[in-house]
Amino acid sequence: MRQIALVAPVLGWLVGCASASQSERERDAAGAHDSLTAVVSQLKMHMQDDTYRFDRAVGPGGNDVYSVALWKLDRLAAQRARAESEWQNADYVIEFARGKALERLRRYQDAARAYSRVKESGSLLGDAAAERLESIEKFAAASAAPERPFASAEEELLFVEGRLAVWRSLSLDVRGTPQEPLAREEAESWEVLRVDGLERAGRLVDAIGACRTLIETHRESKLFGKHLLRLGDLYADAARRERVRARARIANLDVERYDSLLDQAFSAYELAGEDHKPALRREARTRIEALLAVHEEVKGHAH
Repeated sequence: MRQIALVAPVLGWLVGCASASQSERERDAAGAHDSLTAVVSQLKMHMQDDTYRFDRAVGPGGNDVYSVALWKLDRLAAQRARAESEWQNADYVIEFARGKALERLRRYQDAARAYSRVKESGSLLGDAAAERLESIEKFAAASAAPERPFASAEEELLFVEGRLAVWRSLSLDVRGTPQEPLAREEAESWEVLRVDGLERAGRLVDAIGACRTLIETHRESKLFGKHLLRLGDLYADAARRERVRARARIANLDVERYDSLLDQAFSAYELAGEDHKPALRREARTRIEALLAVHEEVKGHAH
């Protein structure tokens, strides 16, 4: 179910690694210079990154740094090729680092398993692994798929509301830790799903309210501009519905309400157009121009 986890970046990396964009020879040349110390150090440097406020760092090839780190760690583990019962300290260092990379890739169940192996090892990393395991097990439970398919849209919305409440609580529990950005990203994603669900259910007014709440709650998010675009789209859709109802003679066009909805849409698009990302600014301008064209058409018919 697409709503349950944010796994697209992970799947994209897996596909990318299998593609011909980077040859095996290039990978081997890069991997030959990746000692365990270097890989762990590079990963550690990015474990403090605030991925909620800022875009994730990428390596020279354009891949997510956590995906790259996991690939390198898996490569080192394969080179050692030891059964778990024969692991030495270096193997537990690799596994602990794998847990960190998996955690940042939102593969929480896999991260929990990695931390659990280290916790039970009796190695020097056991206590640190136990500490991370405690919170990641909660993350894994909060991201688990539903037990059965939803019987209705309303049941799905209730599920989303429940998960949103859980992630909001978790984001408070891990405040001030490196895991806070992850929890905030997850809570944000469930708020987006709430907006989606309300819109699909035909509850456009509620969807607009939920999107406004999303924007107010996540002003610091790197996705703030995208949320503004979404709010503009919802207001524009509400205005369009007013126009359709009038054309179908279901009701006379409430010009005051129609203009108010358009103003709200324009305001959201204009705010999104102030984002620092050029692509988002272009998208906002495109939406404004499209909405202006529709508005001029409506004015022409009105006269």
